[in-house]
Amino acid sequence: MMKPYKIVAKAIIFDQNRVLILRKSLQERLAKDSHGWDFPGGTLEPDESLMDGLSRELREEVRLSVKVVAPAYIYDEVQEEKHMMIIKFACHQPSGEVIISEEHDSYHWFDLDSLHLASIPEWMKEEIRRAERIYKEFQK
Repeated sequence: MMKPYKIVAKAIIFDQNRVLILRKSLQERLAKDSHGWDFPGGTLEPDESLMDGLSRELREEVRLSVKVVAPAYIYDEVQEEKHMMIIKFACHQPSGEVIISEEHDSYHWFDLDSLHLASIPEWMKEEIRRAERIYKEFQK
């Protein structure tokens, strides 16, 4: 049986020497039994392109527009009920003022030089470092 695809686009947004990370609302954390940290973005609608979906999700979740640098990380998992693909993009030049949606309690700009001290999961730190290398490569 063919499983439906769920495609998710996320943004790892850099602004100078900082990266944006969201904290999911308590309701979201409890509903999904989650650590609660997240990059902005979400599920594409069936008729959306990847970039259109990312742009829409960023407007909905943080009211920002960004310049996409390049894909930084792709996660692909066939689950019992769906085939999930998460594509995370290194982004920069955020435009607008961060205003978070009801899905989140707060947002944080973490300094890249002290990221190792941040209370976020190690896998997020690794993804940020990978995206940072891509972002810096494109800055040259």
